[in-house]
This record gives sequence, structure tokens and C-alpha cells, in this order.
Amino acid sequence: MKIETILVPTDFSKQAEKAFAVAIDFAKAFGSRIELVHVYDFGTWVTAYEVTFADEVASQVRAAASQRLDGWIDRVKQQGIEVSAQLMLGTPSRAIVQRAEEIKAGLIVMGTRGLGAVKHVLLGSVAERTIRAARCPVLTVATDAVTETQ
Repeated sequence: MKIETILVPTDFSKQAEKAFAVAIDFAKAFGSRIELVHVYDFGTWVTAYEVTFADEVASQVRAAASQRLDGWIDRVKQQGIEVSAQLMLGTPSRAIVQRAEEIKAGLIVMGTRGLGAVKHVLLGSVAERTIRAARCPVLTVATDAVTETQ
């Protein structure tokens, strides 16, 4: 099996951190490159709070995310793995699937929070929506376990 590119979405949570470590192990095993992606979405916040974000605030959010991605990029490079990163604005699951298709990812490795039943019904899950829409396999990494999906 040849997986040339592994897409690793991150929100910088502990779940994403664990998935990142798993992705590095997979990249080493398969000789793959890693693409990191962070998706930020102002639309939900703006609608929920009826707030208009100034360009300056959006720029600060983007700069902070970019700085955090740079740290993750350095960690991948230290492992001798080819890496790139992408910041995207939009709905996380849609942007993740879109990016996976653009780069022809062979695998998506992402963390999952394991929402409780009520939250899951009301909010859904970025991981679940990604699994449903992705054309490539998705490996979800829970805080205490590893579960292969799709």
C-alpha cells in the first residue's frame, strides 16, 4: 500500500496533537509526506453573536494559527518528513475534504473529541462529517484509543 500524502487537520487540541503523532508514525512507515491544515470559521461566530469581525481581528487570528502551524511544521521536519501546511477559512469538514481532494491525499488522520450523545445529536462532529464526505480513508484518533474508520 502506498500513501503519498497524509492530510492532518488540526485545531491544536490535545486530540489533534495525538492524531499528529500517529500521522508522523504513519508517514515514517509509508514514506509519506504530511500536509497540515487548520480551518477557521468566523461565519458561525458572526451569526451566533451578530458580531462583525474587523479585518484586523481576522488577520490576528490567521497570524496566531500560522505561528502555531509553523511549530508543527518544524516538528515534522525534525523527523525528516516532507511537510506543507494550509490555513483555510470555511466550514471545517468541508474545507478538510476539499483540501484532501486538491492534494489527492491517500489518508486523513484526525483527532476526535468523542462528544456526549446530546452534544453529538445537536452539534454533530467534524470528524464524522469528514468521514462521510471524504473519498479517501479517514483514521480518527481518540484521546484514549485509536479507531480506524472507513
